[in-house]
Amino acid sequence: MLPAFPIRPLLALFAVAAASAVAQTSDATWSFAVSGDSRNCGDFVIPAIASSVRAQHDAFYWHLGDFRWMSNPDQDLLAMQPAGKELAMDEYHRIAWDDFLTHQMASFGTFPVFLGRGNHETVAPMTREGYIEKFSAFLDRPEIAAQRQADGPGAAPIGPWYHWTHNGVDFITLDNASKNEFSDEQLKWLRGVLDRDLEPGSGIHTIVAGMHEALPHSKGAEHAMDDWELGERTGDLAYNWFYDAQAAGKHVYLIASHSHYYSPNIFSTPYWKQHSNRVVPGLIIGSAGARRYALPRHADKSAKTHIYGYVQGLVQPDGQIDFKLHELSEQDLVKSRWPNAPLAAIHECYVNNAD
Repeated sequence: MLPAFPIRPLLALFAVAAASAVAQTSDATWSFAVSGDSRNCGDFVIPAIASSVRAQHDAFYWHLGDFRWMSNPDQDLLAMQPAGKELAMDEYHRIAWDDFLTHQMASFGTFPVFLGRGNHETVAPMTREGYIEKFSAFLDRPEIAAQRQADGPGAAPIGPWYHWTHNGVDFITLDNASKNEFSDEQLKWLRGVLDRDLEPGSGIHTIVAGMHEALPHSKGAEHAMDDWELGERTGDLAYNWFYDAQAAGKHVYLIASHSHYYSPNIFSTPYWKQHSNRVVPGLIIGSAGARRYALPRHADKSAKTHIYGYVQGLVQPDGQIDFKLHELSEQDLVKSRWPNAPLAAIHECYVNNAD
């Protein structure tokens, strides 16, 4: 049974939204970038993403999890080992996370990057505590620390779920990487964040939630929170909270990765059309280097796989966001490669890293 969180009646949400009509707006459009799943070939793909988002003058890059494979050594990591070197699993586990930092995150330099936790970040010997310790510099970025201070007693401690605001947009990073999520603790925190966003004078006109696995009953339901009972129940609850925020007048968007393809309009499904007047906009973008999956049978007609890239969110002055897929060519990967990245390995990743 789910805990009894204080949920505002829908009419009250509309009243709050009307009182919040003075929310902050930016005089100009601005953009951010997001994708996830950089295992397998991310050491070749992420540097190209970093080069592109800097050239596009995006405000930040949001990585939604699965940094390294962990079940087996990633082929990009293996390709950049000294000639003739063999890599045992224990040594791979010892160096994998540092490889992510050295050959993926370092590509961004001082450019802002926010991290979400994926299910491959739960593979032993990694633990939740180990994840927080290893990536604390990203989980306690100045923007997140300032937001934590502003939230006061309702703030989350440094960890895999957090949020920050930028020009009237609340960016919420959720953690559904393990089968014990969404936990009561995370749901209580999320409810508090949404309640504050809905308060009169909050300055928030848009809510964007990023997570590794898509909420239930999407067009990617074959590989999402539908996979476990707690995930489906709590994911349904979270979706309805986001729907209520949308019904109250906020622009709301839900972004996930986990499935290794690009798919928009993922909640335009018979289930959610039955349960709501207007579905919440959502998309899957898991194209940052992982082995690319075949598209599900009911994917949107504009969905794509066997690509690498990211999605750019263009935020309009009124808070509406237009999303655009940015695909990367093999030449993009070559131009941004590390000096020890073999061209043959990049080509192999570009052409054959797929189901």
